[in-house]
This record gives sequence, structure tokens and C-alpha cells, in this order.
Amino acid sequence: MKKNYLFLLLCLCSVTANAQFGKLKDILNTGASSVLNNKQLKLLQNQPITTNFDDCNKRDLLPVDFGADSARKQLCALTASYTKEKGFLLTPGFYTGTFKSFCLQAGTYGPDKGNAYLFAPLAGPKEKTARTLISNWELHPEVEQRQVQLLLWAIVAKTNFSKLSAELQLVAAKLLNKNDLAGLGSTLVDYLSDEAMSKLTGNLPEPAKRVMEMENKIRGLMYQANSSYDQIERLAMLDGAAPVNPDFPGGIWGLHPDGYYIKYLPHSYSETEVVIYVPQKAGSIHYLPVGDVAVPASRGSQRLGQSNLLVCRK
Repeated sequence: MKKNYLFLLLCLCSVTANAQFGKLKDILNTGASSVLNNKQLKLLQNQPITTNFDDCNKRDLLPVDFGADSARKQLCALTASYTKEKGFLLTPGFYTGTFKSFCLQAGTYGPDKGNAYLFAPLAGPKEKTARTLISNWELHPEVEQRQVQLLLWAIVAKTNFSKLSAELQLVAAKLLNKNDLAGLGSTLVDYLSDEAMSKLTGNLPEPAKRVMEMENKIRGLMYQANSSYDQIERLAMLDGAAPVNPDFPGGIWGLHPDGYYIKYLPHSYSETEVVIYVPQKAGSIHYLPVGDVAVPASRGSQRLGQSNLLVCRK
């Protein structure tokens, strides 16, 4: 039994080290199925959020300086056209605005200006739950952005929601329905002591060791009623900057499936500026950010889930 459990954790480490970072079924070897039951194997194969740079359209791009001299309409001046169901109604032209956003990959570098961010749809086994969480936040202005971010980190770290603090469980109950919550009541790996983690990760290479330890520590802090946001944030974000991908410089435009071009300019993981170009041939389009992910060209950086909440500063 102990050998099987150790093998499960070692497989998890290998899988987690490749998170963001592609589809996970190919990572498992034939030996895994001989020691794991079907439920464990299914959980091991699935990352909660799978959106990654492979999901981006890397062919239909416009250069960084495209439209640099064009007048841009402020989305903050167009809120009268916004509806929660369809978003902003945009006619051909250029637009800009800053939206609240969320980190969807713990244990990665924060946003930087050297790498491009391209659109990809929110995807993965917990896509619906994450989308609902972000979308319904719009209806609850009393809920702080940090509380929503903690719940998203709890999802990506495979945290058992039934063990979260009473405060976070209350927030989750506001934003999610009973079916969503029921699906978050189990976890693949619970919190392990430092001694157990040391034995399990002592001979593992980086970054597998770091990621496994980080997710375990996040789960541990999530289960402590007195843990702070800053403590969890320090685990979720790596110091320094991700390597630059020279093929996709920061500020390039990517084509959205709805026919408009968009560039993402993150201010931080919690705020993302967008610049939108609607071509004449696209006609009028609706821009509804929720469900969109700004995905970095550097696979070591944070995926940024977009919300519908526009930041309008006076």
C-alpha cells in the first residue's frame, strides 16, 4: 500500500511539473495503471485548468506597432452598451480598457512586458466552475477580488473545498451552486507533513520538486484558518522573470475567433489592459471577457483569466 501511494505521488509530481504545459495523458506510462485504480488514474490525468500556449492561434498575428497612431475609444466611456450576457457592443475601430483578472497557474512567474500574451479559451475539467466563479463575482460587489483569487488557487492546487475556512466557504457558496461545490469536495492529494514531503521529493529534479512542494504548501495554508493572502501569494508567484520567447514579443496582436484582434498588456496578474481592433469586415462584435484567458508565450509565466469588471479610474 505504501509503495502504491509513493508511486502515486511521484507520478503526480511528474504531471504537475508539466502543468500549463500541455495535455497530461501522454505523461502517464503503462506502469501507472498497474498500481492506480480507475478513479485515481482519471484524477492524475486531469489538470483542473488545462489552457496553455498550444491552444493559442499563433498564425494570425499583427505586429506590435500596428495601429499605434490610431485613436482608441475608452471602454469606460461605453458602459451604456454593456450587458452581462453579451458584453460590450463594438463597431469597427480601436478600443482600450483595463479589466480585473486572475492568476490561473500557481508556481509561475508574474506577468512581464517581454512576452506576448495571446487569447485562448478557458478549458479543463474545472473550466465551468472557474468560469462561473469569475462571472458571478460581477453580481457580488461585496466580495473582494482576493477572495475570488484564493478560490481559484484552491481549484488549481486541487484543494478540498470542504476544508477551507468558513469565510472562503461562504464566498464559494455565494458564487457557485451546489453541484459546483459538490465537485470540489474531494482532492487528489491531501496536505503532507514536511517530513513526508522531504522523503518523497528528496531525489526529485527541479522543477518537479518545487511545484509539488508549492501545491502541497498551498493546500496546507488553505486549511489553516489564520493563513494570510500574502502567504499564499508568495507561494503562488515565483521571484524573478520568465525567459523571453523571442518569437512572440510583448504587445503583438492576436486574432480572436469572433473576428477582432486583441492585445493583452498585463499591469499585474490582477489587472490586464486590453487593446481591441475591430476590422471593417468584422462589422459589429460583442466583447465579453469572461471565459477568455491571456496566455503567455513563456510557459513559465501565469495564465490570466479575464473578468467582466472594468477598471475605470477618475
